[in-house]
Amino acid sequence: MKLQALTGAFGAEVEGLNLGQGVNARDMQLIAEALAEKSVLVFRDQDLDIGQFEDLATSMGEFGETPFITPVEGHPNVLKVLREADEEGPLFGSGWHSDWSFQAQPPSSTLLYGVDIPDVGGDTVFTSQYLAYETLSDSMKSIVNDLKGIHSAERSYGPKGTFGRPDPKASMDINGDASATVHQLHPLVRTHPVSGRKALFVNEVYTVGVEGLAPAESDYLLSFLFEHSKQIGFTCRVRWARGTLTIWDNRTTQHFAINDYAGSRREMYRITLAGEQPS
Repeated sequence: MKLQALTGAFGAEVEGLNLGQGVNARDMQLIAEALAEKSVLVFRDQDLDIGQFEDLATSMGEFGETPFITPVEGHPNVLKVLREADEEGPLFGSGWHSDWSFQAQPPSSTLLYGVDIPDVGGDTVFTSQYLAYETLSDSMKSIVNDLKGIHSAERSYGPKGTFGRPDPKASMDINGDASATVHQLHPLVRTHPVSGRKALFVNEVYTVGVEGLAPAESDYLLSFLFEHSKQIGFTCRVRWARGTLTIWDNRTTQHFAINDYAGSRREMYRITLAGEQPS
């Protein structure tokens, strides 16, 4: 197993492993350590069927909960992230976000596997929330360290959200409902349970306010943090190919799916792994 850095900031391509043949305990430990440090790991030229994909995920942890979206039939923990060539509705995964941060225990990691990939386009961009926190001034750190963000799925899956109503033309069966409007509190800054490093934990899709602040104060602070978090120097970009598997740490990254492949079909398998209450 060998790591090749994706950028000078974070992320790595992992070489020397055939994941379809299974991963021994030593290599799995190395993957876990690399993920805590690098936040995004890319495995190229893998040949995984859906069962092997599930087996790999369960070797890393327990499945997380996946609300609002109908999973693959017979595989309740696997989502098919699909967009047909002629589809025109909103893109699933667009907007800077950390997966399901509105849950009481948001996912620790996400695994995404390329099944059918456009010849060009459809990249995923990640931004390091380790770097987002560490580059704040000491004065700003003192402000955000003790505050909690209000997270909700309402903008995406609430009755008035982007995916709040079923779209018969969409490839994915997404059914938002009133449960998406529930609010969940998480610290603006969380400590990673493996690395011990602190990371900013806000995102513009699911963080809708800051506890204890007036709306104008909350909006001002979050606007600054959102913009600060996605500086180009904090990012890495994954170009997909068929057989590419990317695993990322939701506790230390945000990501953004780029919608630049109109006229092409894109199909991925996705699994989230259970996480812990942020602290």
